[in-house]
Amino acid sequence: MSQGKRFAPVIVLILSFILLQGILTALDARQTPTKTARAFIQDYYYLDPGMQDYVTAEIREAGTVQDFLNAKTDEATLQGFDIAFLRHMFTRIHLNTISNESDEARVNITGTTRVAINPVYNVIGTLFRLGKTYPVDVTLDLVREDGQWRVRQLP
Repeated sequence: MSQGKRFAPVIVLILSFILLQGILTALDARQTPTKTARAFIQDYYYLDPGMQDYVTAEIREAGTVQDFLNAKTDEATLQGFDIAFLRHMFTRIHLNTISNESDEARVNITGTTRVAINPVYNVIGTLFRLGKTYPVDVTLDLVREDGQWRVRQLP
């Protein structure tokens, strides 16, 4: 009997942690305009085709994202580089929601990026102060489409 009483607080604590983790995970999974803008802008500057997941159906159907990536590939080729040399990763990012209506939002993104041929290059460049940082100041208009927040136009 005393053995059960001794482990009861530990069991209650573990069950409380499990319940709290479930609640926090559910709350974090909600899609917001800020989360969508952050994911899109990071993919946009990294030249990741995954940015297509965050744009409206109109932009996807028009092939705007693929046209943008093709233009960047051509730009890199003209300079004698691979497209990886044009990728940027954020070293600092700040998002500010300017307006947030029921199905439209506007998010301002400011920060700095560095050239990131690969993620390790970005870390090494930051540690040893190699390369330049580039300022970013972009405002994105988002719209709710099929229950998901989507970017209305490319920056």
